[in-house]
Amino acid sequence: MTFEFDFILVGLMQIFGFFVQGCTGFGCTVIAAAVTNGLLGTAEGVPYGTLLTIPFLYYLGVKAWREVSWKDLVKIVALCAPGILIGNYLFYKISPTTAKICIGAMVTIIALMNIYKHIIRPLVLKKTDEEDAPDTTGRKIFRYGCLILGGIVHGAFTIGGPLITVYTIEAVKDKEKFRNTMNMVWVVLNTWNIYTQFRNGAFTPRMWSALGIGLPCAAIGFFLGMGFLKRINREQFLRIVYLVLLFIGANMLITSLMAVL
Repeated sequence: MTFEFDFILVGLMQIFGFFVQGCTGFGCTVIAAAVTNGLLGTAEGVPYGTLLTIPFLYYLGVKAWREVSWKDLVKIVALCAPGILIGNYLFYKISPTTAKICIGAMVTIIALMNIYKHIIRPLVLKKTDEEDAPDTTGRKIFRYGCLILGGIVHGAFTIGGPLITVYTIEAVKDKEKFRNTMNMVWVVLNTWNIYTQFRNGAFTPRMWSALGIGLPCAAIGFFLGMGFLKRINREQFLRIVYLVLLFIGANMLITSLMAVL
């Protein structure tokens, strides 16, 4: 077992990433990706992030299985599964940088629209809506479109999470049920990812050494996030979710554009 100072830096980043994960049910690997992949390298950083999530995903999956929107989970998996197979094929046809620019721009726009609705309008402009907008056919088509597209890009480049979140946050209204449903989505997808990564020989002794430091750091963040979720209401929760989506989308967009330029 080896030790590198970089393992500590990567581990400390997991505290923040897993705090968000424990609160919202998504975001830990994407938020920490720049540090994790930058210091460990993509070949070890990607499987590190996948494997690090598994104990917490399974723990929450067992603990909160009664508080999962199984109907929506079935829809998510059913619509993502064909897309993942399509994405596996498109991996060899489409530039990942182009995909990241498109997805980053789309997620950023969606996040900004909802930040205006849930933060700017009520807190800055002091305006309130009398009732939520009706769930029209157009909105349903948009949600399902995000879900299908999320499956495709996740299968191709493992960056479909933000689009899957766009569907789930509209479909599952209860904040804890949303978190638990997103958790079960990653139980399914990350279990598959671990199988394929193990089959491809991605787990190295260096990665296991880094996990020895990252795991307790992730646990600190995860359980703090779970506790924080119980202290906030749904509107506060939505603000956090859309701010996280803005960070993820904007980071994906800006870093990909910089890579092109």
